[in-house]
Amino acid sequence: MKLSITSFLLLLFINISFSAFSQDSTAVQKNRNKEMTKFDAVKERKGVKLRVIPGPMYDPSIKFGLFVAPMLTYYPSKGDTISPNSMTSVYGMYTTNKSYIVGFNNELYLKEDTWRIRVRAGGGGLNKELSLYDYSETPDGTLYPDTTKLVGADAKQKVFQFDSYVMRRVIPHLYLGLGYNYKKVDFEGNNPESDTLVTVNGLTESSGNSGVAYKLDFDTRDNVNYPYSGYFVSYTGYQYFASDEKNNEYLTNMIELMGFWSLNPTHRYIIAAKVYGNILTGNPERANYSYYGRVNGDVQRGYQSGRRVDKNALNIEVEFRYTSPFFDNKLRFMGLLGNGKVYGDYNDFTDAEWLPVVGLGVRYTILPYARINVRFDTTYSKDGFIWYFGIREAF
Repeated sequence: MKLSITSFLLLLFINISFSAFSQDSTAVQKNRNKEMTKFDAVKERKGVKLRVIPGPMYDPSIKFGLFVAPMLTYYPSKGDTISPNSMTSVYGMYTTNKSYIVGFNNELYLKEDTWRIRVRAGGGGLNKELSLYDYSETPDGTLYPDTTKLVGADAKQKVFQFDSYVMRRVIPHLYLGLGYNYKKVDFEGNNPESDTLVTVNGLTESSGNSGVAYKLDFDTRDNVNYPYSGYFVSYTGYQYFASDEKNNEYLTNMIELMGFWSLNPTHRYIIAAKVYGNILTGNPERANYSYYGRVNGDVQRGYQSGRRVDKNALNIEVEFRYTSPFFDNKLRFMGLLGNGKVYGDYNDFTDAEWLPVVGLGVRYTILPYARINVRFDTTYSKDGFIWYFGIREAF
């Protein structure tokens, strides 16, 4: 059954790609060559635009839910026709298994994209099934993890994170910056057995860590929301300091490599690719390890967060993107292939399992000039089908 579903999605993805490039009817050729919508930049950058995005969501780890995100977009620097749109948004999510997240995000692009400033914070409680080591007991009653056996635990992940940085362009396309970050992740079992499991696995009584963020970005993208072309190379080092008199200082090395290539002059067909790495050094508490499916706010599509945990994470995704001429160029489609793994403590890189995913998606553009879309993606992987609803692209 798994093979047939995977084969079906792959064949559908290939068929969409083949149809987009191979049909030679007059209508298709006309749509291929149709220009994208033209905009008056000065007019589009006036005022503040408000969009309220409600939508359903589903993840096997936190079940069905409702997502709401009021969003403001604007251009603060007067006379600036170069900077991307600035954005202020708040968001909230609640699901049928009583998981919730609330937060805000503020991104500023100033002085012809000379300055980039971001401040965001969010927190909540996520009820999810974790894959943890079972436990055994010594003759004196001490419990210890049995690393030969994995079992499920029904637990709540309690998380709060504050992230901020200021970056300045030092030469064309190159930005350097500093920031401040605070992160606290802790777990508690939703029943006595699960509470014992999360305790034995070292996921309880975690301390919050504050630290400094070091950032370096090289960005040649023509747009930050939905690029037609360009590259984005980013390194962020989160240096977390020890807290509560524990030896728990550590460094998070977050690396992002992205590329975007238009396949025709009208930018209707685009290949987009991303490589994401999250590498921890030092002495992080296990609650701060990489939970494949969502690591440092980056979503690895197709997998339930909590089932696969280790110190480091690697994720690779490739998308084929198509902008149709329908609804005045606002309807877009996507096909996805990806793979990744977590490794570094429980398993070395060679032994850690690969986590492939295939997916399809549809987008509708709510702010055409800024190229901001709402998106619906469905994926199939070792965790089965998962679908996502969100604002802007996954990358």
